[in-house]
Amino acid sequence: MGKTLGRMGLIACALAWAGCAAPPAPPPDTRAADEAAIRTLVDGWGAAARAKHGEKFVSVYADDAVLMIEDAPDISGIAALRETVSGMMQDPSFALSISPDKVVVARSGDLAYETGTYSMTMSDPQQQPATERGRYVVVWQKQADGAWKVVLDVPVSDPPEAAAKN
Repeated sequence: MGKTLGRMGLIACALAWAGCAAPPAPPPDTRAADEAAIRTLVDGWGAAARAKHGEKFVSVYADDAVLMIEDAPDISGIAALRETVSGMMQDPSFALSISPDKVVVARSGDLAYETGTYSMTMSDPQQQPATERGRYVVVWQKQADGAWKVVLDVPVSDPPEAAAKN
């Protein structure tokens, strides 16, 4: 019985000592560097749109990304995004500009969101250029390799000017 109490006493002491150990240090705060990295990606994303370079434009999306466009089914997955973007960029009137106003990175360093404004021009049914303006929200996620990728892209168009005046 003495050996059992001795072992129990050692186990109790070990558990008590382990409970007194300092908690692990939090991971380093990389939010500023992550924000800068995302802003660099956004600059490249805009440049790819201006150059009508579909593959570079789509390269910022994660394989399972979703694009939510008003009055249309969600565009899910890199293959569908590639097809959609390629079709849009073939339009002779196509032009897209994006202007981020905020990038917020989570303290955990694995998620971020970006908000901003956009302007997109496409041909209307009469083959005349028609411009849509609006705001957007993009959700970024850090991938296993450390690269930031878009997982959710949600543009929200402004109301038409005529409706806005009423």
